[in-house]
Amino acid sequence: MSITIRKIKLGELLSIFALALFLFVSLINTSFYARYISGSIYYLMTIISVLFLIVKELIGNKFNIRNLVSLLGILFVYLLVGSVTGFLSTIAISILFIFGLRDISFTYVARVSLYVSVLILLFVIISSEIGYIPNYVEVSLGRVRHFLGFRYSLFPSTIMLNIVATTLFLARDQISYKRLFFLFVSTFWLFLQTDSRLTFISSVLLLSVNLIVKWYPSVLETFSIILKSFKFTYLVNAYFSYVVSRMYLQFSNSYLNDLSIKINHFLGGRIYYANRSLNIYGYNLFGQKINWVGNGLDINGQKGLSEYLYVDNLYIQILQRYGLLVLVILLLIFTLTLHYLLKQKQYVLSLILIILSFHAMIDDLIINLHYNIFLILIGTLMNQNQSAFEENLQLDNGEK
Repeated sequence: MSITIRKIKLGELLSIFALALFLFVSLINTSFYARYISGSIYYLMTIISVLFLIVKELIGNKFNIRNLVSLLGILFVYLLVGSVTGFLSTIAISILFIFGLRDISFTYVARVSLYVSVLILLFVIISSEIGYIPNYVEVSLGRVRHFLGFRYSLFPSTIMLNIVATTLFLARDQISYKRLFFLFVSTFWLFLQTDSRLTFISSVLLLSVNLIVKWYPSVLETFSIILKSFKFTYLVNAYFSYVVSRMYLQFSNSYLNDLSIKINHFLGGRIYYANRSLNIYGYNLFGQKINWVGNGLDINGQKGLSEYLYVDNLYIQILQRYGLLVLVILLLIFTLTLHYLLKQKQYVLSLILIILSFHAMIDDLIINLHYNIFLILIGTLMNQNQSAFEENLQLDNGEK
Protein backbone atom coordinates (compact mmCIF):
# COMPACT_ATOMS: atom_id res chain seq x y z
CA MET A 1 0.00 0.00 0.00
CA SER A 2 1.44 3.37 -1.01
CA ILE A 3 1.34 6.19 1.47
CA THR A 4 1.51 9.77 0.31
CA ILE A 5 2.94 12.21 2.81
CA ARG A 6 2.24 15.86 2.03
CA LYS A 7 4.94 18.37 2.86
CA ILE A 8 4.05 20.61 5.75
CA LYS A 9 4.09 24.28 4.78
CA LEU A 10 5.94 26.86 6.84
CA GLY A 11 2.69 28.44 7.99
CA GLU A 12 1.41 25.08 9.18
CA LEU A 13 4.67 24.37 10.97
CA LEU A 14 4.53 27.70 12.79
CA SER A 15 0.90 27.07 13.75
CA ILE A 16 1.61 23.58 15.04
CA PHE A 17 4.57 24.79 17.10
CA ALA A 18 2.52 27.68 18.50
CA LEU A 19 -0.31 25.34 19.45
CA ALA A 20 2.02 22.78 21.04
CA LEU A 21 3.73 25.49 23.09
CA PHE A 22 0.45 27.03 24.25
CA LEU A 23 -1.10 23.67 25.17
CA PHE A 24 2.07 22.66 27.00
CA VAL A 25 2.28 25.76 29.21
CA SER A 26 -1.48 25.79 29.79
CA LEU A 27 -1.59 22.16 30.94
CA ILE A 28 1.58 22.44 33.03
CA ASN A 29 0.04 25.45 34.74
CA THR A 30 -2.86 23.27 35.94
CA SER A 31 -0.40 21.04 37.81
CA PHE A 32 1.89 21.63 40.77
CA TYR A 33 4.76 22.08 38.33
CA ALA A 34 3.36 25.62 38.10
CA ARG A 35 5.22 26.43 41.32
CA TYR A 36 8.49 25.94 39.41
CA ILE A 37 7.47 28.26 36.57
CA SER A 38 7.27 31.94 37.40
CA GLY A 39 4.37 33.97 36.11
CA SER A 40 6.68 35.97 33.87
CA ILE A 41 7.98 32.81 32.16
CA TYR A 42 4.43 31.51 31.68
CA TYR A 43 3.30 34.77 30.11
CA LEU A 44 6.45 34.96 27.98
CA MET A 45 5.83 31.50 26.52
CA THR A 46 2.19 32.41 25.90
CA ILE A 47 3.21 35.60 24.10
CA ILE A 48 5.74 33.66 22.01
CA SER A 49 3.03 31.24 20.90
CA VAL A 50 0.84 34.17 19.82
CA LEU A 51 3.78 35.77 17.98
CA PHE A 52 4.23 32.57 15.97
CA LEU A 53 0.58 32.84 14.94
CA ILE A 54 1.08 36.47 13.90
CA VAL A 55 4.14 35.57 11.79
CA LYS A 56 2.16 32.75 10.20
CA GLU A 57 -0.60 35.20 9.25
CA LEU A 58 1.86 37.72 7.81
CA ILE A 59 3.66 35.23 5.57
CA GLY A 60 0.79 32.98 4.59
CA ASN A 61 -2.46 34.91 4.26
CA LYS A 62 -3.75 37.67 2.05
CA PHE A 63 -6.28 39.65 4.00
CA ASN A 64 -9.63 40.06 2.31
CA ILE A 65 -13.01 41.28 3.53
CA ARG A 66 -13.90 37.91 5.04
CA ASN A 67 -10.63 37.65 6.97
CA LEU A 68 -10.89 41.25 8.12
CA VAL A 69 -14.45 40.85 9.39
CA SER A 70 -13.51 37.58 11.12
CA LEU A 71 -10.47 39.19 12.74
CA LEU A 72 -12.48 42.17 13.97
CA GLY A 73 -15.12 39.83 15.41
CA ILE A 74 -12.49 37.71 17.16
CA LEU A 75 -10.75 40.79 18.58
CA PHE A 76 -14.08 42.12 19.83
CA VAL A 77 -14.82 38.92 21.76
CA TYR A 78 -11.18 38.76 22.90
CA LEU A 79 -11.42 42.27 24.36
CA LEU A 80 -14.69 41.49 26.13
CA VAL A 81 -13.33 38.28 27.65
CA GLY A 82 -9.88 39.70 28.37
CA SER A 83 -11.33 42.67 30.22
CA VAL A 84 -12.76 40.20 32.75
CA THR A 85 -10.13 37.45 32.98
CA GLY A 86 -7.01 39.23 31.74
CA PHE A 87 -5.73 39.48 28.18
CA LEU A 88 -3.18 36.68 28.68
CA SER A 89 -5.59 34.27 30.35
CA THR A 90 -5.93 30.84 28.74
CA ILE A 91 -9.52 31.44 27.66
CA ALA A 92 -8.64 34.80 26.07
CA ILE A 93 -5.65 33.37 24.19
CA SER A 94 -7.77 30.38 23.14
CA ILE A 95 -9.96 32.84 21.23
CA LEU A 96 -6.94 34.07 19.26
CA PHE A 97 -5.98 30.49 18.38
CA ILE A 98 -9.45 29.88 16.96
CA PHE A 99 -8.70 32.54 14.35
CA GLY A 100 -5.04 31.66 13.88
CA LEU A 101 -5.71 27.96 13.18
CA ARG A 102 -8.80 28.46 11.00
CA ASP A 103 -6.97 27.38 7.82
CA ILE A 104 -4.92 24.53 9.31
CA SER A 105 -5.98 20.93 8.82
CA PHE A 106 -7.92 19.95 11.92
CA THR A 107 -6.28 16.53 11.76
CA TYR A 108 -2.92 18.18 12.47
CA VAL A 109 -4.46 20.24 15.25
CA ALA A 110 -6.07 17.18 16.84
CA ARG A 111 -2.83 15.18 16.71
CA VAL A 112 -0.88 17.94 18.43
CA SER A 113 -3.52 18.15 21.14
CA LEU A 114 -3.54 14.38 21.59
CA TYR A 115 0.24 14.05 21.86
CA VAL A 116 0.68 17.00 24.23
CA SER A 117 -2.27 15.94 26.42
CA VAL A 118 -1.03 12.35 26.77
CA LEU A 119 2.51 13.52 27.47
CA ILE A 120 1.52 16.01 30.19
CA LEU A 121 -1.06 13.70 31.78
CA LEU A 122 1.43 10.84 32.12
CA PHE A 123 4.29 13.12 33.17
CA VAL A 124 2.32 14.84 35.94
CA ILE A 125 0.70 11.66 37.29
CA ILE A 126 4.01 9.75 37.37
CA SER A 127 5.68 12.74 39.04
CA SER A 128 3.02 12.74 41.75
CA GLU A 129 3.22 8.98 42.25
CA ILE A 130 6.98 9.07 42.82
CA GLY A 131 6.60 12.04 45.15
CA TYR A 132 8.30 14.71 43.05
CA ILE A 133 5.20 16.90 43.20
CA PRO A 134 2.31 16.63 45.71
CA ASN A 135 -0.62 14.27 45.25
CA TYR A 136 -3.22 16.00 47.39
CA VAL A 137 -6.16 13.97 48.67
CA GLU A 138 -9.53 15.55 49.37
CA VAL A 139 -11.97 13.77 51.70
CA SER A 140 -15.47 15.21 51.79
CA LEU A 141 -18.86 13.64 52.52
CA GLY A 142 -17.43 10.15 52.12
CA ARG A 143 -15.76 10.94 48.78
CA VAL A 144 -12.00 10.44 48.47
CA ARG A 145 -10.49 12.35 45.56
CA HIS A 146 -6.82 12.22 44.55
CA PHE A 147 -5.51 15.24 42.67
CA LEU A 148 -2.71 13.19 41.02
CA GLY A 149 -0.29 16.11 40.83
CA PHE A 150 -2.88 18.54 39.49
CA ARG A 151 -4.38 21.48 41.35
CA TYR A 152 -7.89 20.02 41.23
CA SER A 153 -9.24 16.50 40.90
CA LEU A 154 -11.31 17.31 37.80
CA PHE A 155 -8.30 18.43 35.77
CA PRO A 156 -6.82 14.98 34.91
CA SER A 157 -10.22 13.47 34.12
CA THR A 158 -11.09 16.40 31.84
CA ILE A 159 -7.77 16.03 30.03
CA MET A 160 -8.66 12.35 29.59
CA LEU A 161 -12.05 13.34 28.16
CA ASN A 162 -10.29 15.44 25.54
CA ILE A 163 -7.95 12.52 24.76
CA VAL A 164 -10.89 10.14 24.31
CA ALA A 165 -12.79 12.59 22.09
CA THR A 166 -9.72 13.35 19.97
CA THR A 167 -9.00 9.64 19.55
CA LEU A 168 -12.58 9.10 18.36
CA PHE A 169 -12.10 11.76 15.69
CA LEU A 170 -8.69 10.51 14.54
CA ALA A 171 -9.21 6.75 14.71
CA ARG A 172 -12.94 6.24 14.09
CA ASP A 173 -13.65 2.73 12.80
CA GLN A 174 -9.92 1.97 12.45
CA ILE A 175 -9.23 2.00 16.18
CA SER A 176 -7.86 -1.24 17.61
CA TYR A 177 -9.50 -3.14 20.45
CA LYS A 178 -6.21 -2.82 22.32
CA ARG A 179 -6.38 0.96 22.23
CA LEU A 180 -10.05 1.01 23.18
CA PHE A 181 -9.32 -1.26 26.12
CA PHE A 182 -6.37 0.88 27.21
CA LEU A 183 -8.45 4.05 27.01
CA PHE A 184 -11.26 2.50 29.03
CA VAL A 185 -8.90 1.16 31.70
CA SER A 186 -7.18 4.57 31.92
CA THR A 187 -10.53 6.35 32.15
CA PHE A 188 -11.79 3.95 34.82
CA TRP A 189 -8.58 4.26 36.85
CA LEU A 190 -8.84 8.05 36.77
CA PHE A 191 -12.45 7.75 37.91
CA LEU A 192 -11.43 5.57 40.86
CA GLN A 193 -8.71 8.05 41.79
CA THR A 194 -10.57 11.33 41.29
CA ASP A 195 -14.23 10.28 41.71
CA SER A 196 -15.13 12.52 38.77
CA ARG A 197 -18.40 10.78 38.03
CA LEU A 198 -19.95 13.06 35.42
CA THR A 199 -16.78 13.43 33.36
CA PHE A 200 -16.34 9.66 33.55
CA ILE A 201 -19.85 9.20 32.14
CA SER A 202 -19.07 11.52 29.21
CA SER A 203 -15.80 9.68 28.50
CA VAL A 204 -17.47 6.26 28.60
CA LEU A 205 -20.19 7.55 26.28
CA LEU A 206 -17.57 8.62 23.73
CA LEU A 207 -15.72 5.31 24.08
CA SER A 208 -19.00 3.46 23.51
CA VAL A 209 -19.62 5.52 20.38
CA ASN A 210 -16.13 4.65 19.14
CA LEU A 211 -16.78 0.95 19.70
CA ILE A 212 -20.10 1.13 17.85
CA VAL A 213 -18.48 3.02 14.98
CA LYS A 214 -15.81 0.30 14.78
CA TRP A 215 -18.49 -2.39 14.54
CA TYR A 216 -20.76 -0.42 12.22
CA PRO A 217 -18.72 2.23 10.34
CA SER A 218 -21.77 3.76 8.65
CA VAL A 219 -23.97 3.87 11.76
CA LEU A 220 -23.75 7.65 12.19
CA GLU A 221 -24.61 8.23 8.56
CA THR A 222 -27.54 5.84 8.88
CA PHE A 223 -28.90 7.76 11.85
CA SER A 224 -27.86 11.19 10.58
CA ILE A 225 -31.46 12.39 10.83
CA ILE A 226 -31.21 11.99 14.62
CA LEU A 227 -27.97 13.99 14.71
CA LYS A 228 -29.58 16.74 12.65
CA SER A 229 -32.38 17.00 15.21
CA PHE A 230 -29.75 18.29 17.67
CA LYS A 231 -28.79 21.17 15.38
CA PHE A 232 -29.84 23.73 17.99
CA THR A 233 -28.55 21.80 20.99
CA TYR A 234 -26.34 24.63 22.26
CA LEU A 235 -29.22 27.11 22.25
CA VAL A 236 -31.62 24.64 23.85
CA ASN A 237 -29.18 23.50 26.54
CA ALA A 238 -28.27 27.09 27.42
CA TYR A 239 -31.92 28.09 27.77
CA PHE A 240 -32.72 24.93 29.74
CA SER A 241 -29.75 25.55 32.04
CA TYR A 242 -30.94 29.07 32.80
CA VAL A 243 -34.57 28.11 33.43
CA VAL A 244 -33.69 25.18 35.71
CA SER A 245 -31.10 27.21 37.62
CA ARG A 246 -33.28 30.29 38.01
CA MET A 247 -36.42 28.34 38.94
CA TYR A 248 -34.76 25.89 41.34
CA LEU A 249 -37.33 25.00 44.06
CA GLN A 250 -39.65 27.72 42.71
CA PHE A 251 -41.76 25.70 40.31
CA SER A 252 -45.50 25.81 40.97
CA ASN A 253 -45.58 22.05 40.47
CA SER A 254 -44.35 20.13 43.54
CA TYR A 255 -43.29 17.20 41.35
CA LEU A 256 -40.90 19.45 39.40
CA ASN A 257 -39.44 20.77 42.65
CA ASP A 258 -38.89 17.24 43.95
CA LEU A 259 -37.36 16.22 40.63
CA SER A 260 -35.02 19.22 40.64
CA ILE A 261 -33.84 18.27 44.15
CA LYS A 262 -32.99 14.75 42.98
CA ILE A 263 -31.21 16.00 39.86
CA ASN A 264 -29.31 18.57 41.91
CA HIS A 265 -28.17 15.84 44.30
CA PHE A 266 -26.99 13.67 41.39
CA LEU A 267 -25.12 16.65 39.93
CA GLY A 268 -23.32 17.35 43.20
CA GLY A 269 -25.26 20.51 44.05
CA ARG A 270 -24.54 22.24 40.73
CA ILE A 271 -28.10 23.53 40.25
CA TYR A 272 -28.24 24.94 43.78
CA TYR A 273 -24.95 26.83 43.38
CA ALA A 274 -25.95 28.17 39.96
CA ASN A 275 -29.24 29.37 41.44
CA ARG A 276 -27.48 31.00 44.36
CA SER A 277 -24.95 32.70 42.10
CA LEU A 278 -27.71 34.06 39.86
CA ASN A 279 -29.53 35.43 42.89
CA ILE A 280 -26.38 37.09 44.26
CA TYR A 281 -24.69 38.40 41.11
CA GLY A 282 -27.32 38.30 38.40
CA TYR A 283 -25.96 39.07 34.92
CA ASN A 284 -25.56 41.99 32.54
CA LEU A 285 -24.75 42.67 28.92
CA PHE A 286 -20.95 42.92 29.12
CA GLY A 287 -20.05 40.71 32.08
CA GLN A 288 -18.52 41.34 35.47
CA LYS A 289 -15.64 40.18 37.65
CA ILE A 290 -16.90 37.48 40.02
CA ASN A 291 -14.67 35.87 42.61
CA TRP A 292 -16.22 32.42 42.77
CA VAL A 293 -14.64 30.08 45.31
CA GLY A 294 -14.11 26.48 44.18
CA ASN A 295 -12.23 23.45 45.44
CA GLY A 296 -9.13 24.04 43.35
CA LEU A 297 -5.76 24.72 44.97
CA ASP A 298 -3.21 27.42 44.28
CA ILE A 299 0.36 26.57 43.28
CA ASN A 300 1.27 26.14 46.96
CA GLY A 301 -1.53 23.66 47.60
CA GLN A 302 -3.69 26.13 49.54
CA LYS A 303 -7.47 26.28 49.20
CA GLY A 304 -9.50 29.46 49.52
CA LEU A 305 -10.90 30.01 53.01
CA SER A 306 -14.12 31.66 51.86
CA GLU A 307 -17.41 29.80 51.65
CA TYR A 308 -17.70 27.55 48.59
CA LEU A 309 -19.65 29.05 45.70
CA TYR A 310 -18.77 28.01 42.18
CA VAL A 311 -20.75 27.68 38.95
CA ASP A 312 -19.84 24.56 36.96
CA ASN A 313 -22.50 25.09 34.30
CA LEU A 314 -20.60 26.65 31.40
CA TYR A 315 -23.63 28.45 29.99
CA ILE A 316 -24.45 30.13 33.30
CA GLN A 317 -20.80 30.94 33.94
CA ILE A 318 -20.39 32.67 30.57
CA LEU A 319 -23.66 34.56 31.11
CA GLN A 320 -22.58 35.86 34.51
CA ARG A 321 -18.84 36.36 34.02
CA TYR A 322 -18.63 37.46 30.37
CA GLY A 323 -22.13 38.80 29.82
CA LEU A 324 -25.21 38.12 27.73
CA LEU A 325 -23.59 39.50 24.57
CA VAL A 326 -20.67 37.04 24.65
CA LEU A 327 -23.02 34.15 25.48
CA VAL A 328 -25.29 34.94 22.52
CA ILE A 329 -22.31 35.29 20.17
CA LEU A 330 -20.80 31.97 21.29
CA LEU A 331 -24.13 30.13 21.11
CA LEU A 332 -24.75 31.37 17.58
CA ILE A 333 -21.21 30.49 16.49
CA PHE A 334 -21.40 26.98 17.96
CA THR A 335 -24.80 26.47 16.34
CA LEU A 336 -23.51 27.61 12.94
CA THR A 337 -20.42 25.41 13.32
CA LEU A 338 -22.54 22.36 14.11
CA HIS A 339 -24.84 23.19 11.19
CA TYR A 340 -21.82 23.39 8.87
CA LEU A 341 -20.40 20.07 10.07
CA LEU A 342 -23.73 18.33 9.58
CA LYS A 343 -24.03 19.84 6.12
CA GLN A 344 -20.54 18.53 5.26
CA LYS A 345 -21.55 15.09 6.62
CA GLN A 346 -18.84 15.24 9.29
CA TYR A 347 -20.97 13.14 11.60
CA VAL A 348 -18.23 12.08 14.02
CA LEU A 349 -17.27 15.68 14.69
CA SER A 350 -20.93 16.62 14.89
CA LEU A 351 -21.63 13.96 17.49
CA ILE A 352 -18.62 15.04 19.55
CA LEU A 353 -19.86 18.64 19.59
CA ILE A 354 -23.36 17.48 20.53
CA ILE A 355 -22.05 15.42 23.45
CA LEU A 356 -19.90 18.34 24.58
CA SER A 357 -22.94 20.63 24.47
CA PHE A 358 -24.51 18.48 27.18
CA HIS A 359 -21.24 18.10 29.08
CA ALA A 360 -21.04 21.90 29.21
CA MET A 361 -24.07 21.85 31.50
CA ILE A 362 -21.95 20.30 34.25
CA ASP A 363 -18.37 21.33 33.41
CA ASP A 364 -17.03 24.81 32.66
CA LEU A 365 -13.47 23.61 31.95
CA ILE A 366 -14.16 22.77 28.30
CA ILE A 367 -14.23 26.45 27.37
CA ASN A 368 -10.41 26.26 27.51
CA LEU A 369 -8.47 25.03 24.49
CA HIS A 370 -6.22 22.72 26.52
CA TYR A 371 -9.31 20.84 27.73
CA ASN A 372 -11.29 21.01 24.49
CA ILE A 373 -9.39 21.17 21.20
CA PHE A 374 -12.69 21.09 19.29
CA LEU A 375 -13.11 24.81 19.94
CA ILE A 376 -10.84 25.24 16.92
CA LEU A 377 -13.69 24.02 14.71
CA ILE A 378 -15.31 27.43 15.16
CA GLY A 379 -12.59 28.76 12.87
CA THR A 380 -13.98 26.78 9.93
CA LEU A 381 -16.67 29.45 9.59
CA MET A 382 -13.94 32.04 8.96
CA ASN A 383 -11.94 30.02 6.44
CA GLN A 384 -12.49 30.96 2.83
CA ASN A 385 -10.66 27.86 1.58
CA GLN A 386 -12.37 24.90 3.27
CA SER A 387 -10.00 22.32 1.75
CA ALA A 388 -7.59 22.66 4.66
CA PHE A 389 -10.32 21.60 7.02
CA GLU A 390 -11.71 18.80 4.87
CA GLU A 391 -8.43 17.14 3.92
CA ASN A 392 -6.70 14.38 5.89
CA LEU A 393 -9.78 13.44 7.90
CA GLN A 394 -8.87 9.83 7.22
CA LEU A 395 -5.40 8.27 7.00
CA ASP A 396 -4.44 5.65 4.43
CA ASN A 397 -2.48 3.38 6.72
CA GLY A 398 -5.06 2.10 9.16
CA GLU A 399 -5.14 3.10 12.76
CA LYS A 400 -4.24 6.67 13.57
